[in-house]
Amino acid sequence: MKRNSEQILTEWLVISCQMGDVVAIQKLLKIWYPKLLRYAFRQIGDRQKSEDAVQNTLEIMSLKLGKLTDCAAFPKWIYKILHHKCVDIIRQNQRQNNIENSYQEFVESENESLLHSKNEDSVCFDEMVKHLPNEIYQLVHLYYLEDLSVAEIHHILDIPIGTVKSRLYQARNLIRTNLTGDGNE
Repeated sequence: MKRNSEQILTEWLVISCQMGDVVAIQKLLKIWYPKLLRYAFRQIGDRQKSEDAVQNTLEIMSLKLGKLTDCAAFPKWIYKILHHKCVDIIRQNQRQNNIENSYQEFVESENESLLHSKNEDSVCFDEMVKHLPNEIYQLVHLYYLEDLSVAEIHHILDIPIGTVKSRLYQARNLIRTNLTGDGNE
């Protein structure tokens, strides 16, 4: 196998890096970073995520380069690491997309069912409370629609608890009257 000058330089830089030469690491990165980034971008298709994959690869390289026994195998070794990092990011993106799609489908189905049920319930509820005085309507809304307790309503509206209870009782009677048609209209 014939080796070109770049391959020989890479091997020499790998040996120098293994011996702790900081300048050799910088030169190795200068040669390999653009190649790795180009490869990652072709795999992932996103510049930022490609840079993340390369950064993760270089982190592993810095930790394990000393264990590389055949410096001529550096290209295969570094591309294998990068490939695995790209696959990890692609899988993470797919999981994220699946979660987002599932959530979006859930929200859409919930909104659709809420829209149908709210339309029916809302018309019914609106019909029941349309004749209530405003101060009683507030209590009905907070108590039945917002599911707040009597004590919470007392704090929100700053009226005595007994008044909240009596107005809710009054509201139920008015609604009952509106539903049965016993009231004067």
